[in-house]
Amino acid sequence: MTRMRFLTALVAGVVMAGCAPSLPKNPPITEARWLDQNWSDDERFWFHHATQGTSTLPVPYDWFVALEQPELSLFGDPALLKDSDYLRRFGFIPSPPSLDTDEAMLREYGYGGGHGTADSGRKYGSKGHYNREAYPGNPDGLPVGFARTPGYKDPVTGEELPDQMGLTCAACHTGHLEYNGVSLRIDGGPAVTDLGKFRETLGLALAYTDYVPFRFGRFADRVLGEDHTSDERAALKSKLKALLDKGRSLLELTAKVDKENVEEGFMRLDALNRIGNQVFFQDLLGSPDKTFKPEDNLRSLSAPVNFPHIWDTSWFKWVQYDASIEQPMVRNAGEAMGVSARVSMVTPGPTLYDSSVQVREIFHMEGLLAGDNPLSGTKGFKGLRAPKWPQDLLGTIDETKRKRGEELYRDVCQGCHLPPVDDPSGRFWTLSLWTPPNDAGESYLELKEIKIEYLGTDPGQAAVIVNRTVKVPSFLGVDLSGACTGDPGPVLTEASFAMALGSVVAKTVDKWYDNKGIPEAERQRMNGYRPNCLQAKLVYKARPLDGIWATAPFLHNGSVPNLWALLSPVDERPTEFCLGSRQFDPKNVGYETTCGEGTFKLDTTIPGNLNTGHEFKDGPRGNGVIGRSLKPEERWALIEFLKSL
Repeated sequence: MTRMRFLTALVAGVVMAGCAPSLPKNPPITEARWLDQNWSDDERFWFHHATQGTSTLPVPYDWFVALEQPELSLFGDPALLKDSDYLRRFGFIPSPPSLDTDEAMLREYGYGGGHGTADSGRKYGSKGHYNREAYPGNPDGLPVGFARTPGYKDPVTGEELPDQMGLTCAACHTGHLEYNGVSLRIDGGPAVTDLGKFRETLGLALAYTDYVPFRFGRFADRVLGEDHTSDERAALKSKLKALLDKGRSLLELTAKVDKENVEEGFMRLDALNRIGNQVFFQDLLGSPDKTFKPEDNLRSLSAPVNFPHIWDTSWFKWVQYDASIEQPMVRNAGEAMGVSARVSMVTPGPTLYDSSVQVREIFHMEGLLAGDNPLSGTKGFKGLRAPKWPQDLLGTIDETKRKRGEELYRDVCQGCHLPPVDDPSGRFWTLSLWTPPNDAGESYLELKEIKIEYLGTDPGQAAVIVNRTVKVPSFLGVDLSGACTGDPGPVLTEASFAMALGSVVAKTVDKWYDNKGIPEAERQRMNGYRPNCLQAKLVYKARPLDGIWATAPFLHNGSVPNLWALLSPVDERPTEFCLGSRQFDPKNVGYETTCGEGTFKLDTTIPGNLNTGHEFKDGPRGNGVIGRSLKPEERWALIEFLKSL
């Protein structure tokens, strides 16, 4: 989600008094539980709130915690926007203000109780690997994925900025499901959030603060203190109006492409196009090169994807749904830039590519996910691990069905998704499935890349990386170094989106290294000992299925609601269903899809939302058919085995 999109929503509140987005209700919760995934409580909490240097929300931190909910109340003042129960309605996961509190409070948020048992002092753990004095933690008890970015000098304007409000990777990659009053929280799982509704609500909250009587006064008291001066109050009012005016201008620039957007809704985001619009439109506004218009780089949001689960991914040869990126630092720094880290891209000269990106923190985040080399010592993933099906809550796995499902997995799944990670035979760890060791002694998993013409799933996401192009000023020095051919070639003023993004992200990271005096050997380590190679193919990768039960909805675009539908022929899959409920269906293995207040209806007949392909059906293979038809009892048996992975 980009800062630009937040800004473009601001003006909507002016004409929509009392029309805050409809949201699902919060069902009562009697217990919160983090599943044991090889992280300690300390590591988990750090990952949830450590900053990547982003300013995702277009307001200072102190503004955000002072805003009221965009509701009109005849009696009493509205509650604050940051209220944990309110933000939970957008799908965000409550998080404590710190871990140095009483045990009862920690249990309320699912901490302690034996669910986090990993050694937090290990090589890639958070202890000893970040400056605890500089790490602001979560002082206001904001949800998982909200990070307070300490104030810094804006690399674009030179202005001293106050503490910023940003989202970190945990906001999109932490799962949350509820069953029988228990809230299960899953690190590295797909988020259940609707960031679009949250963006609209923030815009409304800001507009109400300016226009609704008495609201600005309460806001000013919270931000400035009750003893503030009239001059301070006037300056704050001026800043608020300037932000609203900027939002109006951006709305006018983006209106044309916004009309063509495919609605994302709960649990989905068109991350690629959003990153492209942020970096090659928003970050280039004000460029001195007048030979191009930044708005020419705007694209509609055409390819929403389900937030991908991220356990194991550090050890894949290629990542992203479309297997397009190799180096972890470029991947993660690019994500930070896409959610509004500040980067100097409009000022040629010595400050070019200065940024607020927190490269070292990003390196430690990746290390915490990855753990040590999985092929060294006892073979197995040593960082974040896939969650295990909690039989005490979701039901005991039927052993007879599971064994039959294991046979079916070898027959119809293993050819693409590889042997199970925990297969007692150890076949998953066969060296032939991994790349030869690099100079650091590390190997990476070679995943199958399935051509879309064979797989038959919606091509929208892969087409973005293949077809989108951008224009850039020559002073940015964009070239084809990401092609990894040995010759980056000349500087380009028009390039494929993939190569341009890889180039500017690498230059941003290299500038951070230069500014910090990082030696070459340390740069290689922080880059994961991997080159900045990119590829653009009409493919989707087939990844291991450990923890697959916790990753609904399915297919890359979230167009299939549960495992039962995924294993069924396309004509038996629902063409419409609703997302937004966190209530889990352990039989079909997915979220409940009944439409209700505040939910999002996904129409799978719209390009970008297609639920075709990955089909088990008798007949020739290809054109979406990947395996023979499965009888109902075979589907149930296979589901039982997939629960056990």
